[in-house]
Amino acid sequence: MSLYLPRRVHYETGKVYNIGLTDTLLLGFVLFSLLGIVHPIKQSEGLLEALQWGILWLVYRLGVRISSDDIAKRKLIQYIEWLAIAIAVIGWLPWVSKVGGRLSSVFGYPNAAAAFLGVVLLLHPRSKLVLIWLAISLLGTGSRAGVGLTLIILVGRQMLLRGAGRRIHLKGIGLGQFFKGMLALLVGCVGTVLILLYYRPAWDNLTAWGFSSSSWQERLVYIKDGISLAWNSGGLPQAGGWWAFPTVQSFPYWTADPHSSFIHILLNQGVLGIASMGIWGSLSLAHGWKTWGKNQILIKSGVVSEDTKAQLCIWSALLFLVLHSLVDANFSFGALGILFWLLFGCLQSKHNSLRTHYYKHNNLLHRASKIGVLVVSFMVCLICGGILLNPTLLEREHSLNKQAIQCQEQDPNKSLDLWGRSLELDQTQIEVRRGMAEHLLRQGNLLAGLETVKEVLRWQAFDLEAYEWGQSVVWDAAEASRQTKPELAITLYCWVEDVPKTIEERMVNLNSLDRKLWQGHKDFLPSQHIRLLSDYARQRQLTQLLPQHKL
Repeated sequence: MSLYLPRRVHYETGKVYNIGLTDTLLLGFVLFSLLGIVHPIKQSEGLLEALQWGILWLVYRLGVRISSDDIAKRKLIQYIEWLAIAIAVIGWLPWVSKVGGRLSSVFGYPNAAAAFLGVVLLLHPRSKLVLIWLAISLLGTGSRAGVGLTLIILVGRQMLLRGAGRRIHLKGIGLGQFFKGMLALLVGCVGTVLILLYYRPAWDNLTAWGFSSSSWQERLVYIKDGISLAWNSGGLPQAGGWWAFPTVQSFPYWTADPHSSFIHILLNQGVLGIASMGIWGSLSLAHGWKTWGKNQILIKSGVVSEDTKAQLCIWSALLFLVLHSLVDANFSFGALGILFWLLFGCLQSKHNSLRTHYYKHNNLLHRASKIGVLVVSFMVCLICGGILLNPTLLEREHSLNKQAIQCQEQDPNKSLDLWGRSLELDQTQIEVRRGMAEHLLRQGNLLAGLETVKEVLRWQAFDLEAYEWGQSVVWDAAEASRQTKPELAITLYCWVEDVPKTIEERMVNLNSLDRKLWQGHKDFLPSQHIRLLSDYARQRQLTQLLPQHKL
């Protein structure tokens, strides 16, 4: 932030302080994340999303500053390469756990480690040994998308360079180069054998390329359900939107992420976020292709070919991250998001066509934009400090729940109001919903209590214990109101009787893919307890006398 403080010095036109298209996108995502708090699934997720996008914006601005310094750019690439080597080494250590027998290193998730290593490989490390070591580590992750996309983009980049007429200078091979090549080949062979012998799960996962694989099918289910959630919310930004996955599941699964950046943005930043990202991506690709077209003549003549090749390496690394993130949880890992926006910022140059001639030569506007960046940075830091130093801002629902329990006996209506406010902050609180349902049924508010029970089962549609709980509390309420509210008691008995049918209908609606992905579908049957209460409820209806039939 201190770099943006006003000073009485000459402003160099080569420095970039103006707010451009990418700044607008990232700051817009901060705004969309905050708008999602208006009708959240989980309010704290909206605050954290805004915080994350604010940090990524600051990282991008850092990359823009680095872009004007060639030495700093080279050092940055070196640092990233060293970091990748360290991550690979850590992943192979014997006491570092392997997720499913696959190398995951510090990420704790093999596909995220593969994404990081794939990016560094596409940045083209100078040392062949480093290149082979990272390639072996990439194979050790067992990531099909990571390995496949890396190979495709590498081949495509090479074809693009050759198609542009890049000269290939054949030089004599010295003895030292020969031994380096042999050593690299030896390392590659040893690494491949090591994976085959000691990391068989990684190799098995890597070679399972068929689209009938459950992994690919699960990704398609996540995307389908994510689109359903977005449709239910009207395409509006919704804080923590992906947390509502249980409400649309056709079979039970738990995922810590939609495994697609497209779905993640669609749920959390809404259609506006997707549209903004689409416009930004199209303009960025068009600008990159235009720059590539201008450089083709220089490439043919061999002039500035190293600089152009470096830019192409960065572009290919960014493309890899974007494509991989469409089918995986890349940008849920802060390191990968920081890496992406830092590299993208480094691609900006003083010849950026998006800047206007008027802007570059107007010192007043230049100074104002510099101060503007400082002010926005300060605001982001205030948000960071407010959240990190006062974590109760993220846990207000817990204090509301405690207050609701304390005044449950003295002021039942206030308890309901407090629980309702708590659920507005976090709709995923199953225990709170259960508490509300039991409270409403005990207070005699039978229809509202029954609807709350149904809402619990909407969030736990494949939990047999939840059905047993719901059936039990509704049965107790029906028994308690049998004499005082016989019509409502009949409604409750009917619902208790239909619980086994509700469970069985879940099975009937499963298609062949759902049955394949849900291995335990045959065990999803009404328990003996559920069937017993259903029979009792049917008998109770036969013996229930309504008021007009009483003697």
